[in-house]
Amino acid sequence: MSQGDSTLLLKPALLLAGTVFAAIILVFALNGVLAYLGTGAVGPAGPQAGGAGATGATATPQGADTGGGGTAAAEGSVQKLPGDWSGSKWYNEDLREQEFKYKDPKAGSEVQFQPKKMNNSTLPENENRRELVREGRKLFANTSNEMPEHVGNDLSCANCHGGGSLPTTTGMVGQDIDMIPLVGTAAGYPEWTGRTQRMRDMRQRIMGCFLRSMNAPGSEEGVPAYDSREIQAMESYMVWLNKGTPSERVPYWRHIEKPEGDEKVPVSEVNPVRGAELYLENCASCHGANGQGVEGQYPPLWGEDSFNDGAGMGRMYTSAGFIRESMPYGAGHTFSNWEDVQDVAGFMNAHKRPHLPRQPKDWAVAGAPDEGIYYNRTQQRLGYDMNPMTKKLMLAGIPIDDSEVTQEMIPEDTSRYEQPLRNESVDGSWQTTWIRTYENVGNESASNATASNQSALEPQAAVSSAMRDGESAETRADTAG
Repeated sequence: MSQGDSTLLLKPALLLAGTVFAAIILVFALNGVLAYLGTGAVGPAGPQAGGAGATGATATPQGADTGGGGTAAAEGSVQKLPGDWSGSKWYNEDLREQEFKYKDPKAGSEVQFQPKKMNNSTLPENENRRELVREGRKLFANTSNEMPEHVGNDLSCANCHGGGSLPTTTGMVGQDIDMIPLVGTAAGYPEWTGRTQRMRDMRQRIMGCFLRSMNAPGSEEGVPAYDSREIQAMESYMVWLNKGTPSERVPYWRHIEKPEGDEKVPVSEVNPVRGAELYLENCASCHGANGQGVEGQYPPLWGEDSFNDGAGMGRMYTSAGFIRESMPYGAGHTFSNWEDVQDVAGFMNAHKRPHLPRQPKDWAVAGAPDEGIYYNRTQQRLGYDMNPMTKKLMLAGIPIDDSEVTQEMIPEDTSRYEQPLRNESVDGSWQTTWIRTYENVGNESASNATASNQSALEPQAAVSSAMRDGESAETRADTAG
């Protein structure tokens, strides 16, 4: 065959090959577009109705978000996973902007609050896991009695999260929407915490609650270990409560709604003296005029048996949000406006409470926020030499310990205490009135020589080792509570 003949045959062969290659590329491109749109695939590789994944589409719970741009395949085909993950998303976020409507468990149009029953159909099939979930529920419900070696006050998780063995709350612990429900919260972990500038997982979150809300440094053994049976059980219970909540989807009832914008009263203008009057009118019938509550029913709000000065409830806007949403119990939103609850929160957090030794390390880079009125750096930034709420109570002659407050102690005109009063002098100081929870705890005794907000007092060895700088994230108790 001549060279000319070979050239004539090569051209159509190349043309044919190019056409086939272009057709293959076109099919791949079309399949990609169809997959993105959530329809079936082109060609024999597409899902067949009635195949192994036929139930995929119907497995999606009603109201569940499939995430990002992906959608479920048509009924009778394999369900396609979303190809574009959008990260965290609120369900019914608009409900949080509508006063207290989101406290209605049936208010959501996408998801609704549904307490879970604990029975054979809802518990894990594995008996060991079942036992761990049941144990976790018991620990959440009555923490101070079940774990006295790790709890340094008279509080239990149920005091904030509702339920449990408390006669004043309803349902299983963590499933009372009138309090701070735990249903669905596990979907948000791991999460970032600005208090220690790091990520934390759910166990670290629970350990942080022991460290702060449960005041574990004042207990015999301190914060329970990361791999302890108790922490595993409590984590298992939270995971069980979360079953059915899609990952990275936040239900509308999660988190405390704090005052924002014009609703937020500047710290220096909060009036804890007026708050004392509101407290006697609305809170003292349960928590007592001395703030010590009723054992087994209502928790102490300050003093030796309450949360320490590193706890979330010790921050003014956080505690104001909780008061507004949940107090008095069963009658949330009794307080008519944000100013009222901020004044009550200022009064509650003007009192003495246990000091957390590691508290000065919180927000080490930026410093504690303005609402952190127990933090020395915040006080200095605001121009005070002590807790600004404490100073106003002391100027008014209202006790800051667990002495009973009476109506006669409250000045007839409380308007003076809406002012900052930074430059006013008072007899005594906050530094001399710290409650020394850590003296003679374990094998160490604390010195009375140093008395300051930053405190030189150290907790027992168990907590010291857990808090030691440079220790791995796995064994450190993170911030929470």
